[in-house]
Amino acid sequence: MTEIETESKGIGQEVEGKFYTFFVDGVEFHSEKSALTGLEIMNLAGIPPSTGLLLIQEDGTQVQVGPNDIIELKPGRRFKKAPRFTRG
Repeated sequence: MTEIETESKGIGQEVEGKFYTFFVDGVEFHSEKSALTGLEIMNLAGIPPSTGLLLIQEDGTQVQVGPNDIIELKPGRRFKKAPRFTRG
């Protein structure tokens, strides 16, 4: 797998050329690539692969994203860190 060539850019920062925006846990990220793997998204967002990632679909349902799943970055793509359950 190749190293990630994209860089996290905060809101209001300049990004040259065409880019794609997505959100992870409410934080905006930009990528020059139109598709990223689940692992690349987790790395950009600082989420350990062992924790996992969920894609929030337009209807509010959540789908588990695997490290090798390829995700097309469409307008409004939102993700969140998978919740961790503990027995109590």
